[in-house]
Amino acid sequence: MSEKKYVLVEENEDQTITTIKLNRLEKRNALNWEVINGLEKAIEEAERSKTRVIIITGASDYFSAGIDLNTLAGQDNSGGERNPDLNTPPHFRYSLNTRFHPLVVKIGKIEKPFIARIEGFCLGLGFELALSCDFRFCLENATFSMPEVKVGIIPDVSGTTRLTRLCGISHAKDIALTGRVFDGTEAFRMGVVNGVAKNREDLDALVKKYADELIGSAPLAVGIGKKLIDDIYGQNLEFGLEMEGLVNSQLLTSKDFMTGVMARIQKKKPEWQGK
Repeated sequence: MSEKKYVLVEENEDQTITTIKLNRLEKRNALNWEVINGLEKAIEEAERSKTRVIIITGASDYFSAGIDLNTLAGQDNSGGERNPDLNTPPHFRYSLNTRFHPLVVKIGKIEKPFIARIEGFCLGLGFELALSCDFRFCLENATFSMPEVKVGIIPDVSGTTRLTRLCGISHAKDIALTGRVFDGTEAFRMGVVNGVAKNREDLDALVKKYADELIGSAPLAVGIGKKLIDDIYGQNLEFGLEMEGLVNSQLLTSKDFMTGVMARIQKKKPEWQGK
């Protein structure tokens, strides 16, 4: 099966929302090299498009069961000649630094917001993929876990780092060191997701409403604001204030700023240019 079938890309009618769907259904969207290659390509194409919001989800009733254990064991030939030997420690570290980590870092560097729409399994590397997004929404009965400790390793694609940022040390240790399973309601309580829904229709409506809010905001401000929040996290207050001032000194000269001001004065919907 080709990567185009493993990763589906859809755009809404006005091309403001791009939805990237994991579609390796027979393996519950477990991530192998072919899926990772497809994700890289889809994300890069979305970055170059005029889309305003990028949604990552599953093509069926689950998000992702995590990394394919055949890939982790070095038995995955789906990616062709680029496949590394993960059984060799230096090769494993190199692959983390050059393939896995860049994938989640890229999501953070793109100046467009990402939303993870989650139902069913959201495990291991799939969970880390969701954590790399800016926002996460799920069904109440979605299934979350970082089971790496159950096979003798730890989350290594930003799992512990982002978990701690999102929900604090106590919850991060609870999730990453026990490998236990928990549902969407508990994920919301711990701060892992931004919102929960009872059924698929309500989840779609929640994601759409949030995407529309983002699209209704100025794209330059959203994009740079996303980067600023990520970059100043953990820094001292003075540094954060300085960076906020530097960013706004540039945004005040943008066409979008004048568009937004005039639209607010005239009480009409702004037509953003992204300039």
